[in-house]
Amino acid sequence: MQKIKLSLTNYTAIAFSVFLFITISILISISYSRMSEMAQDTVSQQFQRYVDDIYTSVSDKYRPITQIFGYLSTSSDWDNEKASDINLIKAIDLTRYLAKDTLTNSIYMGFPNGDLLGAHKLSSKTKQYYYDAPAHAKFVIETLIYKEADVNELTRVYLSNKFNVIDTTVTKNDSLNVFERTWYKIGVQSPNLAPTPMYKDLRTNEDSLTLVQKHQFSGVVIAADLNIRTIVDSLKASDLSDDAIRVLFGDKGQFVVYHNNNSHFSNFNDSAKNEDLNSLFKRENFKVIIKHNLDKNKLFSFNFQDKEWFGQSHAISFMQNNNARLLIAVPKNSILGSSKRMLQDTMLTLISVGILFIPLSWLFARVLTRPLRTLSEQIKQVTALDVSEIETTQSNIKEIAELQQSTSKMRTTLDDFLRLLTMLSNEQDIHSLLEKTCDKASIMLDADSAFVYLKSEEDDNILEPYILHTQNDSIKTDISQCPSLSTQWPYEKLRNNVNVKDIQFNLIHPMLKTALIKAGIHPENSNVYTLTIPLVDRSGNILGLLGFSYDECLDGEELTHVMGVAKTLSDFVSLSFESQNLMAKQKELLNSFIKLIAGAIDTKSPYTGAHCQRVPELASMLAAEASKSTKTQFSKFNLDSKGWEQLNIAAWLHDCGKVTTPEYIIDKATKLETIYNRINEIRMRFEVLIRDAQIQALTAISQGECAKQTNNILAENIAQIEDDFAFIAKCNLGEHMINDEAVDRIKSISQQTWLRFLDDELGLSPAERAQKTRATPVTLPIMEPVLSDRAEHLISHIDNSLELEAHLRFNMKRPLQRNNLGELHNLMIQRGTINAEERYVINHHVIQTITMLEQLPLPAHLSRVPEIAGGHHEQLNGRGYPRGYQEDEISLEARILAIADVFEALTASDRPYKTAKSLSQSIKILSFMSKDRHIDSDLFKLFLSSGIYLDYAQKYLKPEQIDHVDITEYL
Repeated sequence: MQKIKLSLTNYTAIAFSVFLFITISILISISYSRMSEMAQDTVSQQFQRYVDDIYTSVSDKYRPITQIFGYLSTSSDWDNEKASDINLIKAIDLTRYLAKDTLTNSIYMGFPNGDLLGAHKLSSKTKQYYYDAPAHAKFVIETLIYKEADVNELTRVYLSNKFNVIDTTVTKNDSLNVFERTWYKIGVQSPNLAPTPMYKDLRTNEDSLTLVQKHQFSGVVIAADLNIRTIVDSLKASDLSDDAIRVLFGDKGQFVVYHNNNSHFSNFNDSAKNEDLNSLFKRENFKVIIKHNLDKNKLFSFNFQDKEWFGQSHAISFMQNNNARLLIAVPKNSILGSSKRMLQDTMLTLISVGILFIPLSWLFARVLTRPLRTLSEQIKQVTALDVSEIETTQSNIKEIAELQQSTSKMRTTLDDFLRLLTMLSNEQDIHSLLEKTCDKASIMLDADSAFVYLKSEEDDNILEPYILHTQNDSIKTDISQCPSLSTQWPYEKLRNNVNVKDIQFNLIHPMLKTALIKAGIHPENSNVYTLTIPLVDRSGNILGLLGFSYDECLDGEELTHVMGVAKTLSDFVSLSFESQNLMAKQKELLNSFIKLIAGAIDTKSPYTGAHCQRVPELASMLAAEASKSTKTQFSKFNLDSKGWEQLNIAAWLHDCGKVTTPEYIIDKATKLETIYNRINEIRMRFEVLIRDAQIQALTAISQGECAKQTNNILAENIAQIEDDFAFIAKCNLGEHMINDEAVDRIKSISQQTWLRFLDDELGLSPAERAQKTRATPVTLPIMEPVLSDRAEHLISHIDNSLELEAHLRFNMKRPLQRNNLGELHNLMIQRGTINAEERYVINHHVIQTITMLEQLPLPAHLSRVPEIAGGHHEQLNGRGYPRGYQEDEISLEARILAIADVFEALTASDRPYKTAKSLSQSIKILSFMSKDRHIDSDLFKLFLSSGIYLDYAQKYLKPEQIDHVDITEYL
């Protein structure tokens, strides 16, 4: 048994259930006894009420017939000696009585001479048939004139319901003999009203009961046939149950009428006609029961038909002086049914209450022990570091309430501590980290204020005030009012201890106390107590100080609690501060490295200036305006700190792929420039042409040609050569537009030849010699055109894995050659200095940017840096590169970067291939790009309406570039 462990709820429920079981048993026993006595007392009262009801009903039914018998048996109008002495009018009076009395069916009189006079109701078709009555006849009066056997004369007069004569019939030789009839025999001997036994009326085939009485002054016997059904109905009068037995019998015990639940009625003396009932009563000795209790007017019980019955006999006076008795018998189950049902209901109720109270007692026990269960669950959760709040009802039991308070305080403290740890781990800003630490920790420690000191970056021996926080929102703290502290205070005492992270209470610097009072956190002239927590890194170096101030000195359990929480808090705050400080320095390092890369890209070419530095600034200005804008198109654009960091990094690194772009392409100031400007080679060829022209002229003169004419021709040739070279030199500049006429002239000039004597493969590297793919050897000297596109000018692609992957991932169309250095090919560049192959190489920097950035292990909040940085050359019309995105595929950050990139490039004054555009020219070009959906028109309008273009121009453009711009024509 000692190993069986039951909960307090089960113990309590079992105790309540046992107590309830005993109580219910006692109540059931008492209720059964009391209700049985009450049932016995009420039965007798009920029987008396039943008798009164039946007596009233029977008396009401018999009263008219007894009155008519009283009249007929004493009146001189009916003491005739024969039937013929009574006229029809008197006989009709009898039918008038029958019409009013529902109990009586017939009244007839037997005369001493054998005559018979009778009045009958024709209340059924059987009677009409028996009396041969017309269809509308309601009554019939029979007059029998007795002569001798079988020769009697029977006269029948039929009456309507208004007692009018309808028809009359006379029957001869009728066999009716009054002297042989039972009723007549009984009536001759009965000076008082007496009933005959029930019999079967042969005329109507109905059970009948006849009352008879002899006329007091003659030998006439008066008889009346009664309606048995009416008598039975009179016995029904009461609210007795259907299974009750009602017996009406004479004062000597003779049975008159019996009625039971099957509506049987009978004369019990007529055994031949009621065999079943009579045998039943004989077998059950019912007559013995009646005889033994005949004169008893009190309740008695008996067994009958295998049931236990209640019975009671009462005298009923009717039929003049003839006293009858009424026996009422009811099964005990019927008469006591309601009481038993009440008792059963009571018992059932008590048992139900008991059964119901078992779970209720268990529920009550659960309610009583709920605080303990809740505490148990809370402790289990705390062991799993789950400190979510559980709704708890405060117990009225002192010990449990105290335990609840202690557990709640423990859970709250741990909850606050875990929340603080979560907050510290998620916070990335050091100032916000320490501010939230002060806010949460001051609540946990119930402090009036919290303050943070950090080590000075200039002097390791000085702690400078950093945060001053109070829970009172009405007080505006000023951190500048707090004094600087020396690291020797308050740590000179701590350094003597084994653990430098021990905390001290009741230590306060006088100047700090003054500052707290001046701030309104503590009242003047009051004692201020502080809890100081040194922030120490894992190497034992002091990082700063976390402190809390109090109006009162803490002691006892409160001090122990505060010190315990503070000790644990200091470790995590120090660790979190150190981690956040390290993360901040890592971010600073990352930003510096990013700016270093951007600076290196700008430094790589002296002609790109500070492009990578200016684009981030311009993009930030435009993004800030978009974030502040209330227009619908910018309603969802709202950058948080992580979003700003992502945009800033993408802007700084948007051209990082240019590190792979050859410098001579970036710096290409003329069309023929590669590593150097090849216009000098072509110039030397034209120099050779001039020398050749001079040699030809001198040779001609020496051979006798006219010197003057020859010199004039020479001058014309030299002038033409100089003009051709000047044209070629002009075409070499990117500012010169090449049209079809210029192309034709370039081709024409290229037809001029010069004589080369020296081998052009001498002094070449193996790679350069391999580039010269000549089918046949060259015989020197050889004539060559002054301008040409040669095979060695075609530079093939280097298809490494990265190049092939980029070619498949992006939709930039790659030219057939990596570069084409052909002289004609480059000179015929229509605009600028970059040919198609070089343009692809320059544009390819975006692919390199995306590829390089995708290889970086960027955190989740910087995952879109490659997409933003690599999307600044995409266009809303889908013609941009490197992916050819459609409008809905280009992020708003990439669109911002695109405008910043274009505007900076247009206004830059350090490009080798063009002169700087003025402000108005740059805005006009942006307007064309907006209309052609190269850039976002909404951002372009915001760029103008916000005044960003002007702010940037005043900061970075030359004064001569800043001209008037009417932005209304663009808005």
